[in-house]
Parts: sequence; C-alpha cells; structure tokens
Amino acid sequence: MLHLLTATHTEAKSLIDNFKLKKKDFHEFPVYWNKKKNISLTISGIGKVLAATAVSYTASIFNFNKNNVWLNIGICGHKNYKIGDIFLVNKVIDKSSSKVWFPSININTKLEQASCTTIDKDNNIYEETLIDMELSGFIESSIKFTSLEFIHSLKVISDNEGSKNIFENKKNVTYLIKNKFLEIEKFII
Repeated sequence: MLHLLTATHTEAKSLIDNFKLKKKDFHEFPVYWNKKKNISLTISGIGKVLAATAVSYTASIFNFNKNNVWLNIGICGHKNYKIGDIFLVNKVIDKSSSKVWFPSININTKLEQASCTTIDKDNNIYEETLIDMELSGFIESSIKFTSLEFIHSLKVISDNEGSKNIFENKKNVTYLIKNKFLEIEKFII
C-alpha cells in the first residue's frame, strides 16, 4: 500500500481529487483512501510531532505491513530556488536535534534531488537546503513501520527570499502541488 502524508488540506486537495480518494470516518486526523488503487492520504497538521503522530496513526488503522511505501508531499522554502520547482529529498536534517537521515534513492527518476532541513518554528530565514516543518518527524516515525528504501519525500518550492507571501492565498499552495501532479504521479508509478 502507498501512504501519502501532507501537512495541510491545501497541499492534499489536488492529490485527493486526482487519485479519487474518499474520506474515511476517523476523527484524530483526516484520512482519505482509494481501496482499488491501494492509496491512503493522511493530513497531519503543521510540525514534525504531528507528522510523526500521523504516520503512527495511519500505520495502525491500515494494519501496517513492512513493505508499505510512505511518501511525504508538501511545500518548502529555499534561499533562491524558483517557486514551483519540485525536488526529491535525498538527505533529511532535523535542525533542533541535529539528527540526519539519508533516504535510499533506488528509483530511476529525473527529479532533481536536494537535502531538506526541518525547523521547529517558521523564522523566515532561508538556507542552502530546502526548509520545512514536518519531514524529520515523518521519516523518524516511518522507519518504525518500513525500511528506508520505501520512504521518500517530494517537496515543491513555495517561497524564497524574493517571495515570502505565498501563504496569504491558500489557493496558491493547492496550485503548486496540482501543477506538479504529473511529476508526482510518474514518481509514484
């Protein structure tokens, strides 16, 4: 089974629509799935603790299997990458704990790769790595339920030093993910 995780509904909306996911009747986290396609999507909320909790929750309600695939899809910032660019994360750094993970990229893909630093609070400081607030929690929890080669993250640039106002209009976030759906779908296949 493929388990998708996003932080917000605006990141999830186009994935829900395109994969024809239906909401399951759970209350702790919004969970969507398509039984025929064997795909679930959980919306964690913002932050690494919520992401880690949502992974554990998803694994428990779908009777986790060690060969399930976990994919985090979301937006991120970067010092100067162009808004709308998509990256496959090849290194995850937790800023507060200094823990580091290296996803096993054993997939033939043309997606550019980059490292991503997870921060605890949005500080509007951009770095030479991608910046998000969920990925380290997602990966640290996912490795409890599968092996590293089945855990990945795709990040779309939403903001940089030149353009920080993307979040004022939630439709912008939805559009960024929707605009990269073909790349996301190709990666999943």
